[in-house]
Amino acid sequence: MQWQSLQELLQHSEQECPYWQTIFRNLQLRPGDIQTYEDFLSLPITTKSTIRDNYGDLIANSYRGRTLQKATGGSTGEPLRFEYTHTSNEWRQAVTRRGYGWAGAYGGVKQGYIWGITLQKESLFHQLKQELHHRVLRQKYFNSFDFGEQEMARCQQALEKYSPDVIVGYTNPLYNFARYINAQGGASRIRPLSVITGAEKLHDFQREEIEKAFHTKVFNTYGSREFMLIAMECEQHNGLHVSAENLFVEVLRDDGSPAEPGEFGRVVITDLHNYGMPFIRYEIGDLAIQSDRSCSCGRGLPMLDDIVGRSLDMIKTADGKMIPGEFFPHLLKDYSWIHRFQVIQENPEQLTIKIVSGNELNAGEFEQLKKHIFEVMGAGTQVSYDFVDDIPLTKTGKHRVTISHIDG
Repeated sequence: MQWQSLQELLQHSEQECPYWQTIFRNLQLRPGDIQTYEDFLSLPITTKSTIRDNYGDLIANSYRGRTLQKATGGSTGEPLRFEYTHTSNEWRQAVTRRGYGWAGAYGGVKQGYIWGITLQKESLFHQLKQELHHRVLRQKYFNSFDFGEQEMARCQQALEKYSPDVIVGYTNPLYNFARYINAQGGASRIRPLSVITGAEKLHDFQREEIEKAFHTKVFNTYGSREFMLIAMECEQHNGLHVSAENLFVEVLRDDGSPAEPGEFGRVVITDLHNYGMPFIRYEIGDLAIQSDRSCSCGRGLPMLDDIVGRSLDMIKTADGKMIPGEFFPHLLKDYSWIHRFQVIQENPEQLTIKIVSGNELNAGEFEQLKKHIFEVMGAGTQVSYDFVDDIPLTKTGKHRVTISHIDG
């Protein structure tokens, strides 16, 4: 079924998208020539730069003006705008709800979210619409970008009163919240059926701390703005099940060949249902460990052993508040003139933000950006902005969003 969906996507892309028409013509290939995975490997890797440089030619002619639009900061720190269809959105929602259902987070079950709240000013109508949406789905949100001890105390009190069946959150804020609760000697009355972590890599020590605080199991997820849920743990907690009905996921070595089981490599994803702007062999910027195991749960989905390249360093403010590294991609993705960025912290009083600007600087937006960061970091942390031509990659070929040199 997955391979049939892939062939139909390739046929559509060659017929509708000028970019893919050129690719197939240059390779002297037709979609029907791709009969095996080895044939599929002949298609080039799509990067964020590919999408930026060929944006209009990547949109299918019959879908122009009829797509949904979204922006991502992503763990690679390269803000990206892209388009997708309503059908693709329905698939994303479906596999996400199925995966969350493995943790007991079915529609209508009470859920507490420790998540990133939008920092842009929204209309009253949009705020009311969001509030209604959360109420109907029985979701209560807490802002993980403002999660000092005072906010943790308020969150703990509210969650004890709300008594959610499931808690969902960014990994690092959840970990710090768990440490805060455990420091009280287990006095918290928050007892969810499960905890779902996302957005940042989950380490074993974080899993242990969170499970201790909430007296339940943690379900790890791997997702992105481009695709929503890519893979997730089931109740066996033995690797992540890939959303294979919606996505074709590859794990590749640096030379482009498939990684062996147990070997880590670059994650490359094809969205099988985004016919508006096809994402074919898109390198998302993460590293994962390939697996050939079948889970004992019997679901039969392909698996990843682990995600090894999604750890975003925490940033510490002068007044002791811990800010998740996800804050910066979440904020900077909305500024189209920022192509890449990197946040470096030597000490709590000093923060440097390197910016690669692709377009002419928008002075008004820049002042707005500085205001948002000041509100979160506080007056005690001096933030300097360094406009550079390039930001070097790490030895593994990744771009680290945040780098903290603070111990502990």
